[in-house]
Amino acid sequence: MPRRFDVAVMHDYFVDRLVHVSGLGKTMAGVAEKAASGGGGIHGTGQEEIRGGNAVNLAHALAMLGLRTLLITHCEPAHEHLLRSAFKGLKADLRVKPLPAGLTVAFEESVNVMLSDGRGASDFGPAALDEEDWGRLEDARVVCSVNWAANRRGTELLQGLRRRLGPEKTIYIDPADFRDRLDKFRELARLISKGGLVDWISMNEFESQAAATALGIESADRASRCVSLARALGVVFDMHCVDGAYTSEGTRVTGCPTRVIRTRRLTGAGDVWDAASIYGRLKEMDEPGRLRFANRAAKLYLEAKEPLPPTLSQLKVS
Repeated sequence: MPRRFDVAVMHDYFVDRLVHVSGLGKTMAGVAEKAASGGGGIHGTGQEEIRGGNAVNLAHALAMLGLRTLLITHCEPAHEHLLRSAFKGLKADLRVKPLPAGLTVAFEESVNVMLSDGRGASDFGPAALDEEDWGRLEDARVVCSVNWAANRRGTELLQGLRRRLGPEKTIYIDPADFRDRLDKFRELARLISKGGLVDWISMNEFESQAAATALGIESADRASRCVSLARALGVVFDMHCVDGAYTSEGTRVTGCPTRVIRTRRLTGAGDVWDAASIYGRLKEMDEPGRLRFANRAAKLYLEAKEPLPPTLSQLKVS
């Protein structure tokens, strides 16, 4: 019997305010100057408010590709409409827990810098899940737990998932930017390498550099770093970079370059890449094809006028 869900995703929901700046240093200098002169307004700064959070972005991108998606997240009534409206008409089942949404201000230029208040996202452990949630998780082919970095109970959540779902369930994580939690990451890495806590990890280039440093891995290039991290952790390791992507299971490595012509935003691009990568594996693409597909999805998102992940039809004709 086919499973009810292709992918289950948890946990974080953030309301993101994107602040578009032409130069982050210049903007910060302007803020400091305004504060020094007694405060006041700085006019003409482009902004937009969107639903965000790694889990919500990932689930939305998966559903936009037509996958049957379960999202278990958190929100209070004030921000729930923004969350649910994004999934209208998609093959998605939302389970919303009564914990407040996180809040983020993201400054966007050639890089993005995010100021985040995790709120409910920082306190999401296995106790947040009820028996109906567990039943749905058991009925998913892949279970994703993302933004471990923001969640004080992230390791506890992963342990609960493995304990309840068993060794055969494919558990995927994208930990997000954990560079201010390196000691906790070392402990997570130890548990992963020792006990098979997760099966598949995705990181961006900077996170992979931090992971390698934390684990004492020296690598001359991206490809060897990808192999070394996969081997040290005992997982499939994906690494997505600005101009390409790599994957390894610990022996071989596959790489695929990409080129973005015009970047309109950065926040959420990694989640779109992850979604297309997961889609590719579920559809049994070979590794070069999976990376090409994920790179193309992220490229379309980065270049799109609206902050929306691509549909399957858009990817097929691009």
